[in-house]
Amino acid sequence: MEKQTRNERTEMILNILLGVGLLTTAIVAPNAVQLFKYFTPKNNRDRWKIKQSFVRLEKNGFVKKKTTKGEEYYSLTLLGSKRAKRYQLDSMKIASQKKWDGLWRLVMFDVPEEKKMARRGINLVLKKLGCVQYQKSVFITPYPCIKEIDFVGECFDARKHIRVITAQNVEGVEQIKKVFKLC
Repeated sequence: MEKQTRNERTEMILNILLGVGLLTTAIVAPNAVQLFKYFTPKNNRDRWKIKQSFVRLEKNGFVKKKTTKGEEYYSLTLLGSKRAKRYQLDSMKIASQKKWDGLWRLVMFDVPEEKKMARRGINLVLKKLGCVQYQKSVFITPYPCIKEIDFVGECFDARKHIRVITAQNVEGVEQIKKVFKLC
C-alpha cells in the first residue's frame, strides 16, 4: 500500500463513495478492499488502517454502516456527500480552450448575509479556478465554465444566488486579456 496520511485516505474513501454511491467493502474478506486503486493492503496493519478510516468516517457522521451476512456496506450520509464534494472542489479546474471563442463569462453572485460563509467560499473557489475578480461579486473568465459553476453553487447550497452571463463585449478587459494571455 502506498504511504498515505489519514486525511488522504479519508479523502479517497469519500470520493470513491461519492462516485459509487454504495460500496460493498467486506472488510472481513482480505481482498475485498482492493477495489480501492491505491488501497491494496499488503499486510494486516494496512488493512487495519483502512478499517480505522471507515470507523472514523462513521463516528464523524460521514458514512453509515450496515452489516449483512458478514459483509459491511458503507454509504455516504448527506454530511459525507458534502465533504466529498468539498474535496473535489480542491482539484477542479476550468479547462482553457486552444482557440478562444471571443466570449467572456461573467460570474456574478449575490449571496444573502445569513450565508456569508458560502459567499466567502464561492469567492475563494472562483479565484482558485482562475477567474479574475472584475468587481466585488463579479468574476470573469474567457472559458466556458457553467458545469464548474453549477458544481460550486451546489457545494455551497447557493446556486440560485449565482448568475453566469456570456458576453462578447465587456468594458475594460484589456488588462484581463493579458492575465489570460489572449493578446
